[in-house]
Amino acid sequence: MNEAQADAEALFERARSAIAEQRAEEAEAHLRAALALAPQSHGVRLLLAEALLMQGRWEEGWAFNEHRPGRLNSPIRGLPYPEWRGEPLAGRSLLVWGEQALGDEIQMARFVPGLKERGAGRVTLGCHPFNLRLFQQLGADLTISRGADGDISVPRHDLWVMLGSLPHRLGVTPQNLSGAPYLKAPTPAPRSGGVGLVERGNPKNPRDAERSLPPGLLAQAFPNAAPLVPSGDMLESAKALAALDLLISVDTSWAHLAGALGVPCRILLPYRRLDWRWMRERADTPWYDSVQLFRRGAEERWEDVVARAADGGRHLSLDRN
Repeated sequence: MNEAQADAEALFERARSAIAEQRAEEAEAHLRAALALAPQSHGVRLLLAEALLMQGRWEEGWAFNEHRPGRLNSPIRGLPYPEWRGEPLAGRSLLVWGEQALGDEIQMARFVPGLKERGAGRVTLGCHPFNLRLFQQLGADLTISRGADGDISVPRHDLWVMLGSLPHRLGVTPQNLSGAPYLKAPTPAPRSGGVGLVERGNPKNPRDAERSLPPGLLAQAFPNAAPLVPSGDMLESAKALAALDLLISVDTSWAHLAGALGVPCRILLPYRRLDWRWMRERADTPWYDSVQLFRRGAEERWEDVVARAADGGRHLSLDRN
């Protein structure tokens, strides 16, 4: 490692520490300096995307987000036709390929119906098998399960695009993003008047130690509520959510699904290693109109956040600027 590489690595580590504490502007400054020393570094560009997106500077952030491993390493890049980069579709067929986890796909699925409105001809959507039945309502001509890495058995299309690249291709900003519901449960379920609880995420997620709650904490605050347990695919989860009046959840796919369905949801967010998509300081989110955000402060305990959520957010002032 030469001196420039060592300096870039040191700047990157400082940026990573800063962004873990939501100091996105400081992280950005370190990353700009690191990028000057290591202009080909995908890691620097990806972390810069996170810093920019957290600040709400999505137009620039989406471009750097194209350096995510899910896109760079996807087998879809080996297809013998080009990637769609936002040019007019004009009846051309398009393969949209999902990536990352269940919640990420649910968050980005909102953009699929608009592809037809932009003139796309045949649209095929490849997604996680647990999202397959849920996504069949999005208007794609064909919805298929993406199999193991390297297994893309689909007819030839004119163009392909990663699902996570759609906000970049479509020029999505906090100002033009609609938070209206875009998914429905298959059969209208009668409201049970109940409250559902999700206190832990997937332990394999690298952020899980920060986002998941101590066992039993939600049950103590909401003694009449019921924990939600995955049973079947996300369509079955949608049925369970549609019967609720309210979901209290940590940052998991359940929370994204509730927002996509328009189910009222209070998401409990960590202070450290906050996901960029929730930005900072806001009590609402442009992604989902039915969601309130309850953020853990730097010196707070989870018990404090849960108490505010149980209080119903009556002291929140929703900032939609």
